[in-house]
Amino acid sequence: MMVLIAVVTFSSSVASVSASADYNSQMAKYNKHSSATYVMNMDTNQVYYQKNADTKRAVASTAKLMTLYLAVQKAQNTNGWNQKVKISKSLAKMSRNKSLGSYVLKANHSYTVRNLYRATLIASSNSAAIALGQWVAGTNNNFIRLMNQQAQTFGIGSEARFVSASGLENYDLYPYYIRYGGRYDYNRVSAKALAVIASQLLKLYPAIVNDAKYYRYYQSGQTMHNTNELLQGGLRYVPSIFVDGLKTGYTPLAGNCLVSTSQLPGKNRVIIVTLNDRYEAYDQSRMYKLIYQTFPEFK
Repeated sequence: MMVLIAVVTFSSSVASVSASADYNSQMAKYNKHSSATYVMNMDTNQVYYQKNADTKRAVASTAKLMTLYLAVQKAQNTNGWNQKVKISKSLAKMSRNKSLGSYVLKANHSYTVRNLYRATLIASSNSAAIALGQWVAGTNNNFIRLMNQQAQTFGIGSEARFVSASGLENYDLYPYYIRYGGRYDYNRVSAKALAVIASQLLKLYPAIVNDAKYYRYYQSGQTMHNTNELLQGGLRYVPSIFVDGLKTGYTPLAGNCLVSTSQLPGKNRVIIVTLNDRYEAYDQSRMYKLIYQTFPEFK
């Protein structure tokens, strides 16, 4: 009887190890194109996978998550959603540059904080993000300092350094007199740090997914286009994985970056961060499926 028990116990152990090995092998396969990846359960902080997750690198517009956190925080604390923000000539000019702008803003025209928030989140407007930062802190430089202070508060100060509220590299911002740091400086943030920022933003303002889930959104006479292909309407939309956000990013330096969120009905929320992955949406959709098939908390 003792021998039989030992054999059964050993067999179960081998099966468990094999399943774990197969899971890790599959996740590595889905991440062969990414420079860095971090996958976490937002509610329990369990890490489901990571690759080069502590290394700081260019993250493009996914850095806007910190801008959105600080803007939402002020909007909620001051009842500021309907406050008006006047757009400068330089930010209006930037918004008309098709390589830097995705939502046209008019010089000397005032927009509500809510409108700028949606333009930043859905259309990834660089000008709107910078305008939000100026509204929060008075000036762009003050806001960048606030971003870095908040990173320290989150405990990710060693893995996040900001010089831009929009995620653009400084050589794109300098011609518009948006200057913090050197001409060739840029945000440097790790995949893990981005996951932490996303988690804090979602906890601060859970309703953000009600806006982040839109693949197309009409506002102020313009149709905003979301580049998150995991959303309904996107090329990689899969109904069964329930993706409802959160932020994409791309510059030639950073490559394709995606911070996505998903929550099965009645289950915990999962956050996936992939940096510099040209197949980001496809890879992430496969990761979600594998996670939900593997871990008992999702069954």
